[in-house]
Amino acid sequence: MALQTELAVFERAAETKGKLLRVEGDRPGPTPRQLVLTFDVGRILIRPGGDGLSATRVEDRSALPEGLVALDEEEPWWRLLGSPLARVWAPEGGLAGGVCLQFRADDRAPRIVSLWAQGASVSVRLENPPG
Repeated sequence: MALQTELAVFERAAETKGKLLRVEGDRPGPTPRQLVLTFDVGRILIRPGGDGLSATRVEDRSALPEGLVALDEEEPWWRLLGSPLARVWAPEGGLAGGVCLQFRADDRAPRIVSLWAQGASVSVRLENPPG
């Protein structure tokens, strides 16, 4: 992941405290090949890329890939729907190509999801919040 460019897509959603409204992927489970996070401030399409993850803002729903299925009721997404994106960072000392998303502020029972490029898939993990 080209950190400055790719993180900026997520950072814009965090700056506006964008609320997670919907999650879709090309297949169910914790390792979709394409993942779409829809916030009240826009959509982010996440795919594995050459160096890690590729994150692209998608303005119009018609520009999304076909065949997406709702992941709203899957782990960890059902826990996060309606929650604002509070913070985004690249994990230190972690694998290349990862990003951590903190939903909810530190004083509001935060939930952290890490996304990693894992071959041709995006690996999704719910992490323990710091503290």
